[in-house]
This record gives sequence, structure tokens and C-alpha cells, in this order.
Amino acid sequence: MKNYPLLLLLFCATLFTTACSKDDEDPAPTKEEMVQNKRWQITGFTVSNILIGTIDYYASLESCQKDNYLEFKPGNVLLANEGATKCDPAAPQQTQGTWKIEGDVMTLSAPGLTAGLPVTELKLTIKELTATTLTADFNESISGLPVTGTVKMTAM
Repeated sequence: MKNYPLLLLLFCATLFTTACSKDDEDPAPTKEEMVQNKRWQITGFTVSNILIGTIDYYASLESCQKDNYLEFKPGNVLLANEGATKCDPAAPQQTQGTWKIEGDVMTLSAPGLTAGLPVTELKLTIKELTATTLTADFNESISGLPVTGTVKMTAM
């Protein structure tokens, strides 16, 4: 009978030691960390406005556009790469811009066209972000007309 208090004390010490141990799990990666240092290729793109309704813009892209990809580098450097096939052989293989994420909004800035749209800055509202998928909505004004859409990118 005298062993019960000793066993109880040993049990409690083990319980408290185990319960108070530091968690070894890594914190969840930030959105910035999730997109960085990967090649992101557009794999879906819908566009809507009052004149055309909703269209599958991705389906209208040429194969030389579908192999293009974006890289989100540290320091907010955005690299837009023409991929294996270029539509215009004289075009540079890669152009540089900037990117940032604030909350659920990712802003892409690049000279010329951004994601195939005639805008130099595109604000994307992130709807889904995993290690391999980025889906975002946008709402822009192009030539005075409101244009909305969804872009889906897949990490290569």
C-alpha cells in the first residue's frame, strides 16, 4: 500500500513533464513563403464584363503563351518567363516586375501586359493558396469597362 503514493507522484511528474514540453512543430508558412521560389504557370483564366459575358480566356491563349510562368522571388522580385516557346522570337526571355501580398491581396506590377491583361498593375484577391495551387479573383477597369475574372496558377 505504501507504493501507491510513490506511483501517483511518478505518474503526475511524467504527466506534467510531457504536457509542458515544447511543441516541435514548425509554424505554418506565410503566404509569401508559399509562393516564393517556384515556377507558377497559369492553368485557368476566366474573364467577364458586360459586353462579352464570361469567357474562358485561357482556352483562347496560344500554346506559346500557355507555357509562360511567373516566379515570385524574395525581395518582392517578380520574374515573368516566356517558357520554352516564345510567341515573338525577338521578345526577351524574361521580364522583371514586383509583387507583394497584403492580407489576401496579391499585387503584381510589370511593364507591358500583366497576366495577359493590358494593365501594368494587377490586384488579385487570393481565394485558395496551397503548396501547388493559387486561385485568385480580380476586378479591373480596362478601357473604362469593369472587367472581373479568376486566375488559377499551378506550381510546376
